[in-house]
Amino acid sequence: MAANGIGIGSFVYLRRIFENLIEEAYKQALSNGDVIDEVFARMRMDEKIGALKDYLPKTLVEIKHIYGILSKGIHELSEKECLAYFDAMRTGIEIILDDKLEQRKREEKRAKAIAQVSTINGELKK
Repeated sequence: MAANGIGIGSFVYLRRIFENLIEEAYKQALSNGDVIDEVFARMRMDEKIGALKDYLPKTLVEIKHIYGILSKGIHELSEKECLAYFDAMRTGIEIILDDKLEQRKREEKRAKAIAQVSTINGELKK
């Protein structure tokens, strides 16, 4: 969208990605009993991020104000202003997603190592 001169629409897209990350973390925290549905629903986004900080990529927590910038872009800024800020917003979202991907890979590697060490330990005890 940004490549075609659509700044506000680009911000909508980026904000939706951000919201999906929050929603995914919220579902995890809810299933673990770390948040209460009714309370969480009334929170502002910065409060939600605080409540979910243990479930979110570190970078998202560090630059949580990106959500406010994206929202302001959607509701108050011009196409031109959104386009001027788009690259920085996209890079921020990309770094957050990179962190998430890195975390997922680390967890997969960790689980594999634990399983392998457990298997070896079992074989050596025979």
